[in-house]
Amino acid sequence: MKALHFLPYLRVFEAVARIGSVRQAADELGLSPGAVSLQLRRLSETTGLTLLEKSGRNIRLTAAGRDFAQTVSHAIGNLAVAVENNAERQLENHQTKLTVALPPALAIAWMASLLVQFADARGVSDLAMRSCIRASDVQWDDVDLAVVYDNPPFNGLWWQVVSDVKLRTICSPLLFPRLEGSHRDRKLRDVTLLHEDDGREWTRWAAAARISLEGSRSVRVPSVAVAVASALQGQGMALVSDVLTRSYLQEGRLIQPFATAIPASAGYYLLCPTEKAEAPLIQALAHQIAAHLRGD
Repeated sequence: MKALHFLPYLRVFEAVARIGSVRQAADELGLSPGAVSLQLRRLSETTGLTLLEKSGRNIRLTAAGRDFAQTVSHAIGNLAVAVENNAERQLENHQTKLTVALPPALAIAWMASLLVQFADARGVSDLAMRSCIRASDVQWDDVDLAVVYDNPPFNGLWWQVVSDVKLRTICSPLLFPRLEGSHRDRKLRDVTLLHEDDGREWTRWAAAARISLEGSRSVRVPSVAVAVASALQGQGMALVSDVLTRSYLQEGRLIQPFATAIPASAGYYLLCPTEKAEAPLIQALAHQIAAHLRGD
């Protein structure tokens, strides 16, 4: 089966073709850019195809590369479906109880619904949800999996990034007419700013957006969930992540009045005890969460 000697290099090629960057593909795969480039060269050598070509400082797929990438993508997709179907069949005879801890704002936004659908599809008869924000909030003697808003490392735990978090302004469309002057004057005078911290994130955002907060009103709320709910009700403008507000934005219930975004102080991570990391149910849920965030 000499013709199949290129198989070890397909994972690298698929990542580079999908992302369009050797360096970013290397970051995703946990390899060095040199290792990625070497595997790409060996793939071309073993197939006899010129799959990539330089375009300035970047690379791009050749016509043959585009055809090959499409075939590889379909093949990997079919394999993933086959593995997932087999995992689902195994799950039917295994774990029927699942306890997940997650931030309340994330649960309200979309994840509680996703968990219910996931449990129903996989025959989980006993689903429980717990509340947490940071990894230190999780009581692991009663939790299988957690989604936290925190920063690694998470000692003694398996973890996977769910989403980096960038903060953007959101408000009800009903409030927007009052903000039109803010765009012109670069001031948020008489605008209520909703926040759960001490106001530092609004200060960082204002500096990045070059907008003055002079004359604005500050309302500190107990949680991000309350900030989003208040914004939905037209009570003010909040500074939160698209991870929490995507469905509201798509429905038109919220808008983003300013384009400026700032990185949050933490990100969303999926955690579980190391000994549970390879469990089919855990991996299936991690895959479904990632698929949801990609919009699949």
